[in-house]
Amino acid sequence: MATTTFPTRKNGVSTATAGKDYLIYLNTGTSEDAPVWSLLGGQRSGDLTRQADEIDASNKTSGGWKSVIPGLKSWSIDLESVYLAGDKGAKFLEASYYAGKQVHVKFEYPDKTYITGWGSITECSLSTPHDDVCELNGTISGDGPLSELIEPTAGGN
Repeated sequence: MATTTFPTRKNGVSTATAGKDYLIYLNTGTSEDAPVWSLLGGQRSGDLTRQADEIDASNKTSGGWKSVIPGLKSWSIDLESVYLAGDKGAKFLEASYYAGKQVHVKFEYPDKTYITGWGSITECSLSTPHDDVCELNGTISGDGPLSELIEPTAGGN
């Protein structure tokens, strides 16, 4: 079989990142100052949405064009996970929903940097089809801002 040679990119790396490398953790400890981050197991999707309300700033001198400025900001995480029996993160998420307690959440990027925030569980559903795995689906709606991007510490994050 003939050997084929392929070209190499000048910068040597792709700038794309795989969605599988973004992870959601919940603080299952007792303090925000000394968090105990537990992975939400079985993750298939964890979509972080950041948005701002639109404030219409159009006026008679805007040349017939609409003008919009950002208003109140919000964030949420929509998640989808395979429900793993005994998973600490899933059990904590469900317990937080039933107790009406907010969760301290960490959204981790592939390079292990992360952002944190407090949010309420505004959806917590189990999907149990007869021909597929059970899934835990939910929404964490933010209460206040997300943190700035945090670099992991040498001893862990």
